[in-house]
Amino acid sequence: MLNPAQNQMVYLMLLNGLLFLGLNFVARAIVFSGKPGSKKLGYVLITTVALVLCITQELDTLIDMDFPAATARTVLLAGFVAPVFFTSLVYYRIKRSRLERSSTSPGDSNADH
Repeated sequence: MLNPAQNQMVYLMLLNGLLFLGLNFVARAIVFSGKPGSKKLGYVLITTVALVLCITQELDTLIDMDFPAATARTVLLAGFVAPVFFTSLVYYRIKRSRLERSSTSPGDSNADH
C-alpha cells in the first residue's frame, strides 16, 4: 500500500499526463484548424475547460503537500504549462510547414517540366 504522500504523487503524475495530452491537442487544433463548419473549436473549448480543472487540481494537491502557494503556482504554470504549450505550438507549426512544403514541391517541379 502507498502512503498518502505517495498517492498524491501518483495523482500528480496522472494529472500531468492528462495536462500534457490536452495541451498538445489544443496546440495541434490551433495550428491545424478545421474547415469553417467543423466542430474542432467546440472540442478545443471543452478540452480547455478540462485542462483548467486539471491545473486547479494539481495546484490544490501541491498546496496540500505543503508547497507555498506562490511557488506551486509558478512551478505549475511557468515550469510546465507554458513550456509544453509553446513547444507544442512550435512543433506543430514546423510540422505544418513541412507538410505544406512537401505537398507543393512535387507539383511545382512537375509543372516546370
